[in-house]
Amino acid sequence: MENKNKMPLWMKICIPIGIILLILAMLVGSCVGSYNNMIALQENCTTKQANIQTSLQSRLDKINELMPSVQGYMDHESQTFKDVTALRSNTSGVEMDSSGKMTIRTSASIQELQEVDSVTSSLVRDINVNHEAYPELQSSDLMSDFMVSVEGVENRLRVARDNYNEAVQEYNTTIRKFPNSIIAGVGGFEKMDKYQASTEAQNAPKVEFNSNK
Repeated sequence: MENKNKMPLWMKICIPIGIILLILAMLVGSCVGSYNNMIALQENCTTKQANIQTSLQSRLDKINELMPSVQGYMDHESQTFKDVTALRSNTSGVEMDSSGKMTIRTSASIQELQEVDSVTSSLVRDINVNHEAYPELQSSDLMSDFMVSVEGVENRLRVARDNYNEAVQEYNTTIRKFPNSIIAGVGGFEKMDKYQASTEAQNAPKVEFNSNK
């Protein structure tokens, strides 16, 4: 007697094909999700790098404001004067306009930001050491404002460095995991370097100000 519940041939063919297509769709969806996640993590690193650059520019802005007064009192042989000259001419990533104001290039790499960080940290320390020899500077409101501003800038910069390194850690870990490593290789996602602050930059510069007013 013929079995009326026998599965039709077309159904026998379609079910395996459907299962295969479902598995492929899930794999593609997973790959797309992983790829988009890598992009998001990469963009987060870029944002954190921009935050470092913003904080470094804030430090540079304070140096720009202070330099006319400092250089007005110090001679060309002072360490501060020499440091400023080196910062303007020898530091990659720093540009100077016709008025002498220094800015960080928008396209500065993380290595160039590290150099700017190191050089400006040393400069702030030299200002701290050298200004004590100039009573006019010790009693100026500009120097007092510089001291207060630098403390705030250094705190923000320290946080920005840490946030960047945490973002890079998450990104690097993600692209190294299997099967993300295959997707990363195909998509061109490469390992990013963490921010390596110099010894000078790691120890936030502190300006000690003793007013004679």
